[in-house]
This record gives sequence, structure tokens and C-alpha cells, in this order.
Amino acid sequence: MPSVRRLAIAAVVAALAFAPNAQASTPPKAVQAAPGIDYWTEPSSTSVFQDSLPSKESGRSIALDTAANEEESAQIVLRSAAPLAVDGVTFGNLTSGSQTIAAANLSYNFVTYKHLNANTKFGNQPVYPVVRKAEADFPDPLSNARTASVGPRTALSIWVTAAVPKGTRPGVYTGKVVVATSNGDLEVPVSVDVRDVQLPDPADQTFETVLWNTFFGEISWGPDGQTIEETYDYPRYSPQYWDLLEKVAVQMKRHRTNTLTLPLVNLMLDGNTTVTDNSNGTGRYTFDWSRIDELVKFFVDRGVVKRLEGFWVSADTSGWPGPSNEIRDVEIIDGTGGKGRRNYVDWNTKKANNFIDQFIPALKQHVQDKGWDTDLKYWMHVGDEPGIGDDHEEEERAWRGILDRMRLTWPDVPVGDAAFHEPVAASVSQEMAVVIPNLLNYDQNQQTYDDLRADGKDLYFYNCNIPVGNYLNRFIDQPQFNQRLTPWYAYSRGANGYLHYSMNGWLAELDKEEPKGDHYIVWPDKDNNTIESSIRYESLRDGIEDYEVLNILGKTDPKLARDLATALTQRADKYSPDTGYQARIRKIALDAAAGKPVFATDLAAGKTVSASSAAVGHEAAKAVDGSDATSWQPVDSGNQWFQVDFGRQIQLDGIRLNWSGTPAADYTVKVSYNGTRWSTAYEGGGGAFAGINGKARFVRIEFGSGVSGLKSLEVAGSPLAKQNLLGGRNYTLNPTPNNLPDTGFESTDGVLADAHDDGRTYGFGAGQETATMQFDLGSAQKIDEVRLHAYEEYPAYRPDRLTIATSTNGTTWTQKGFLPGTPNDQSKIWFQFDFPETSARYVRVTLTKAFTDDASVMLVDEIEAYASNGPANLAAGASYAKSTPPHGNYPDTGDKESTDGVIAGHHEDTFNYGYTFPVGTTGRASVTVDLGAAKPIGRIEVHDNFDGVTKYSPDTVRISAGNSPDALTPIGSAGVSSAQWFRFPVQTTARYVRVEYEKYSQGIAADWIFVDEIAVYPN
Repeated sequence: MPSVRRLAIAAVVAALAFAPNAQASTPPKAVQAAPGIDYWTEPSSTSVFQDSLPSKESGRSIALDTAANEEESAQIVLRSAAPLAVDGVTFGNLTSGSQTIAAANLSYNFVTYKHLNANTKFGNQPVYPVVRKAEADFPDPLSNARTASVGPRTALSIWVTAAVPKGTRPGVYTGKVVVATSNGDLEVPVSVDVRDVQLPDPADQTFETVLWNTFFGEISWGPDGQTIEETYDYPRYSPQYWDLLEKVAVQMKRHRTNTLTLPLVNLMLDGNTTVTDNSNGTGRYTFDWSRIDELVKFFVDRGVVKRLEGFWVSADTSGWPGPSNEIRDVEIIDGTGGKGRRNYVDWNTKKANNFIDQFIPALKQHVQDKGWDTDLKYWMHVGDEPGIGDDHEEEERAWRGILDRMRLTWPDVPVGDAAFHEPVAASVSQEMAVVIPNLLNYDQNQQTYDDLRADGKDLYFYNCNIPVGNYLNRFIDQPQFNQRLTPWYAYSRGANGYLHYSMNGWLAELDKEEPKGDHYIVWPDKDNNTIESSIRYESLRDGIEDYEVLNILGKTDPKLARDLATALTQRADKYSPDTGYQARIRKIALDAAAGKPVFATDLAAGKTVSASSAAVGHEAAKAVDGSDATSWQPVDSGNQWFQVDFGRQIQLDGIRLNWSGTPAADYTVKVSYNGTRWSTAYEGGGGAFAGINGKARFVRIEFGSGVSGLKSLEVAGSPLAKQNLLGGRNYTLNPTPNNLPDTGFESTDGVLADAHDDGRTYGFGAGQETATMQFDLGSAQKIDEVRLHAYEEYPAYRPDRLTIATSTNGTTWTQKGFLPGTPNDQSKIWFQFDFPETSARYVRVTLTKAFTDDASVMLVDEIEAYASNGPANLAAGASYAKSTPPHGNYPDTGDKESTDGVIAGHHEDTFNYGYTFPVGTTGRASVTVDLGAAKPIGRIEVHDNFDGVTKYSPDTVRISAGNSPDALTPIGSAGVSSAQWFRFPVQTTARYVRVEYEKYSQGIAADWIFVDEIAVYPN
């Protein structure tokens, strides 16, 4: 193997320029970077893989929005062309004026990876969307190691968490994190915007979280061993065990897992529970509660516990230990005299009834003696998932029979069981104090479970190996935000808890389970006698904290709180995957809960408005004048409308309606780019906030008859930095879609599609493997960016390849972008194309797809093209010199391909030129561009040619400049590209710009560099 080279190059701070982090509330400050290291920051919602590169939205600083008594996280991602070691991460205090968040409240973990041999499925049902197709390594565990090392050209994510203490005063706290590496220190700015909101402690919060675990003994009937003993090699209740539980308690409290799952039979046997000869079901029990009491006190003393869950199993145990008879079995303590043992017996037998008749009244008395029935709201199980198996009626009869037997001695015993199988689930839920439907059957029977909640019952959602498809769940290969959105959905529906059946089912083998990671929400760390958190556990905590923010807001404005939750989650399989939109809605909730203006900037304030009618003194403008003392009131009794013209295009996040009387029972929000062509963006009624993730210049609300008028109309969002030139325009399609029709402007209406049946997308099917959309801008326009919204729900319906081209005459076309079928934005829902400013009247998008059984259609939604507001490219058409001729098979046609404005795609499109290097060597090639005269330079960009499959990118790009090609000064380097461009902010004056490409040749399609466009921009 050839030796790996180490690089000594200029500070990367001058080499990389990414857009500020989408969550940033303050501009990033200047940073210092170690030589040879590229870095960027990502929000916690981004899945960072070992080959990840930054998106345009990636940042250079960490900016978090929090309440007091809350934790929030972000990621610092490092990448180097040479091997890199991180020797540690340190933090300074965060300060806001005279206030301080001590450095001890900041922590870090290295993100590590688990190999998945396949993507998640359940039977023949896959989960989608997945963050990557398996077989692959997926980010999940958060290592407890204090140091890490990573190979060349490999991303290393450092998970940084700020825990804002109780009592922290509101303000923006700033400081820095220092990453010590083998190449020197890297400093990254950190800011934490703390709102005047304080979350309750886990033991006091509204949301209740149940994660079944095996730390106290097994909860399954399967004879698979003892998890703790087999994982850590010591027995329960040893000194090492109690040390482990100390660390488990810390993690549970940090992650707000506030219900303690007690495997009752196991724990009684861990004590000294005895039974006389029970051979004929006549044994007499002496119950020992000491281990149960010990564990409850241990976790209560550490501030973890709000509720106790008595875990007692009855189920069809499929032959444990006897033959399978599909009859529900009861977990009992059995024996022939003396210390008992765990056993399962058919539910309606003498042994089962004998155990229940003694166990339940003794348990009731102990719970009441300890005060757990009131202080810790004790509840317990009858049997998991009643209705399972082929004979649903017999299953329900068995479950009810066991409950009836329990009620003979504990009439008001509070029970709850995860329930999935309908109609049994809805039927037995009537008997429960804690109603726990699976997300799948809740969505299909909402009214049933909502009525039970209205009757005062607790309503928990649960998921496990189901649901799959597009449903919210917590598999390793799902987007990280899935778990976070589950409590948002719970709040939107009035639920108050969440249950999952396996926090640490580590005896299940990851490669053998279809639902990937379903048994692993935390991971074992035997070397340190502790556990590792996971990015999914962090996501669950974040969602619980969001729930508590919404709950605080809901005490003063319940409609707004509910509507904000609904803006992100309409059903368990219908939610916004746009992580930027998620962050913006969360900010609104934080500000509103803190008593601040709901919208930091109200885009409707003072804008031009109109209405269908208005009473004297109650003109339309009175709804946007900033005063609740005035209002718009219609005159007519019929249908009404109210319209806002923002004067420019905006990103629309939602509208807030402050009614002057009874809220309208139903209304429709429509958006438009031109005020004449409208598209429906929202339909609802009675609420205070309509969440809309779209773009528009005009917004119109159409009401039914009898609307009472508006005191105020506020609009959340932001002005677009650049104008979308395609907004509201017509276009031509070739061929005409044969799957879903286009209503005429689905691609330019500003409204994003979700499911294919929402009427907002159109589709091409078999025989239409290539499709084009062509837009006429009416006249030549300066543009530099095109975006296409990827179909969100099912990625298999996205195109395989996309090509962008522009033209001034509609006949001669110039390629301006190419992407494989993987979105390249932070949320992975947009295809983004950047290119140097070009003049174009026509824009053409070409999509191709190979249809298969699971990808039988290609769906198309929003397409945008943005006007350039930056300087022209100084290198356009400039001459240049190459250090060495390219390979003969991939020549530089006309010696112009680096400055001709044509953006190459796949290397075989002949729009670039190539160099190959012998395997095991480091190769270099350089291009020196002559600008014709010395000119001020503020930015240099170099196109990174990557077709989505082969690794034709350079390891390092270096930039130098000067007024003589023989005397150039190095000014920057980078090893990562953002949205297919290496981006270099510079401040220099020069005639010549040299770009050097370097690569360590590894073979297997990684021994080539393909060189394309170089762009130079003035200050």
C-alpha cells in the first residue's frame, strides 16, 4: 500500500464558503481553522454519512434556539485529505452581557456508524423514504470516547449539545467550541438563543414516555438469555450493576424518559418470593417486593420518574416452554416449594387463576401502602397487543377474562396495553386507563381514540416494527427528524404519551431483524460500563421538549399551539420533511410561548390589502395596521375574501388569523405569483394559524358566508433573496403526462406537493422514460440557479437523472447543470443547480427514469429559476493554460471547456476533460486562467464533477493568484464541495488565477479527475 500523504496548506477559513446555517439567529463570526482540515456545521436533523459533503444550507457556526431547562444539539463535521485525529473538544463559557451559561453545560460525542445489510421492512412492506439505500453504514450511536480518528476523505461528525440550566435568563449567549486535532486547533462559534420559557423537569412534565427496557430483567417470554448478564458479564445487583444504573438514570433523565418499566415477576423473583408446591395450582405465595422498592427509590431519588408501569406479560408465547396452541398465556411464579421460578400457563387454568387471585390483591395493597397509586400514577398491563393471531374473538375473550379476574380483587386497577389489531383494539381500549393505539390504527380510527381521550383517559401513541411505509417511526435508516415529529403529532391530536417496546433489546441481532434498530434506542458500552445514546434517542428528547413548549403556549393560546403542531404533522404519514420549515415553526412556538410577537417579522404589516367588501370604518387595511382595536369587517352576508399583496415574492411559512368574532368554520388560503392565477395552499377552519410552506407574492383567504371579520392578519415567512422567474408562468411538457395530469401550472404555482393523490403533482409512466419541461421567460433574463422539488413521499418516484439547459432563442441550448436522482439540499427534498450568471429567455429541464415494478412512475412538482443578483463571472470566455494535456479520450475541446459556461454532467457528455493517474500515486493538474488585466476578486468557484456514482472528484483543490503566471500567491484550498462547487471567498487583485487539482489515485473509478468550469467574481 502506498503511504498516505499529509498536507500542509493554508488555513481553510479562506477556502470554504457555505451559506449561514439555516438555524442561525446571529451572523457567524470569523473562525480559525487548522491547516488541511475542511469543516462545516449541520443541524441535528441532518444524517451525516462518512462520505457526506455540505449542502448550500450548511453552516460555519452553531446556532441553537432553546428554552431554559432544555437541551439542543448540532453537528461539527470535519474532513481532511489525510488521516485526521481529534484529540478532544473543549468549550468556553457562553455569555450574554453579564449572564453566563457555564462551559460545563456543553458536551460532545462522536457520531459512529452501524452497518445495515438491508433497509427496514416488515414482511414485504418497505419503509420509505430512507436516508440511504442499504447495504451501507448508517449514523446512529453517539460514542462516549473522548478522542477519535478518521481516514482520508472521510467525514467525522461531532455531536455538540448545549444543556441550558433552569433559571437561565433569556438572551443570546455566545462563545466557541475548540476542536483539538492532529493538525492543530479548530475554533467554531456557538450561539444559544434562550427564550423566556422554562421547561418542567422530566418528573413534572406533561408528556409521558415509556421505553420498555431489560435493565431490570427480561420483559419478553422468549428464552433468549439475560441481556445485562450477557452484555456486561456481571450479575444484576453487583457493584458494577449499580454503577451502570447510575449512568442509565442520567441518560433517562436527560432524555426525559419518565416512566419506569418494572418487570414484576422478574423483580419479585430477584427478591425472595416463595411458593409452596404449585403442581396442582394450589401453591401459596409469599411475595417479596424489596427489589421493586429498591429500584423505584433509586430512580425517584434521581429525579427520573413520573409514573410507574407494572409490566406483567400475558400473550400467546408460541410454545414457551410447551407446545404452541395460540392461546393467551399468563406469566406466573411457579414451583414445587421454596423459591419460585418464572413460567407461563394458559390463561383460563387453575394455575393462572391461583396466581392472579393472590398476586393482584397483594400488589394493590403494596402500591397503595407506598403511595404509588397517587404519587407515581401506577398503571399496569394485562397483555400486549390483544387480538393477535387468527382467532381475534378468542383473543379478546382471553384478555377480558384476565382483566375480569384482576378486577375481582382490584376493581379499579388502572391498565393499559399497546393495541393494534382492530376491531379488538378499539373494543378493549374502552377498559383501559392508558389507551395505547399504534400510530397506524390511530390514524384509521381517530374519532374512537379521541373520544376516549375526551373521557379523561391517557392517550399514548406507540410504534414498533410497524408502521412502515411513510409513517413516523424510529428506524436507523429513516430521517432523524421522524422521532422528533412524533410528539408534535401527539400534541396536535391531544395525546399525552409515547410508548416503544425496546430501549435495549440487545440480544436481537441487527442483521437478522427486518426493522433496523428497533431493539436499539441506546447501545451498550461495555468498556466504560455505561450506555451510548443514539441520534434517535436525542431526536425523541427534542420532540418531547418541543411538546412541553407547545403545552406552555397552549395554556394561553390553545388554538395557536395546536395549529403550529398541525403545521408540521397532519397525520402520522403526512408531515413536512423540510427541516428548515420545521426549525422555523419551532421558533414561532418558542417565541409565542415566551410572550414575544408570534412572528419576528410580520410580512403583512402595512402591505397593500383588498377585500370583497368592507364596512365603513372597517376597511381591509385595518387588519394589517398593527392594532387589535381596529378590524376589517365585511358588509355582505355572502362568501367573502381578503387579499394581501406583499409587493415582492416571499417564502411563506403560514398566516395567523385573529378573528374579531367567532372564527370561520371553514376557509381556504390561496397563493399566487401574479394576483390572477391562484392555487389552493390550505383548507381548514376555526383555527388561529394556517401552516403553509410555499412561495408567493399574493395571499388570498376565501371565507364562507357569515365571516365575522379580522382584527389582524399576520404572515410568517421571509422575502425571497432572489426572484423566482418561473413563478406562475406557463410551460410546455413533452410528452403529455400519461400517469397524473398537469392542471396547467403545477410546476410554477408555489405550492409543494405531498402525496401523489393531493392533486399538486403530475406524472409520467411507462413509455415516457424521458420528459422535458420548457419555460419561456418572455425576454432575456440573468439567472444563476434552478431548483426542482423532489417528490417527498416515495423516493422511487423521483427521476434518475436531471439536466438543466438554457437558451436565448429556444433553438440553441447550453447545459447548465446535471444531477443524479438524489436531492442535494439539507432536507433532501430539492434538486439544486448553481451556475455562473447567464442570460437566458428559455429554461429547459430534462428528466430521465428507468421504470421498474416499485418505480412505475416519475412524478414532477415545483420548478424554480432564480434571477441573478450578483456580479458577472470575470472568467467567462477567458483563455487559460493547462499544466499538462488531458487524456486523449477526454480532451479539452477547443481549449475552452473551463470557461465556456457549459456545466458538465456525466463525464461522457464531452463537456469536460479528464486526467488519469497511476494507481498508488498522487497526481496533480493545474489550470491558469488569464483575466486579461488585474482585477479585484472577491470569490472563486470551481465546479466539482461528480455523476453520483463514480469518485471523479479531486481530493484537494488549491487556489493561487497574482499578476504573473510565474509568481502566484497561494490563497486557499479545500477538499469538499458544496452543491457541486468548491467555493473560495478571497480578497485580492490579480490578473491570473490558478486552480490546482490533486488526487491520490486508488483505482476502481477513483483514478480520474474530470475538470470543468472555473468562475471568478469581483468584490
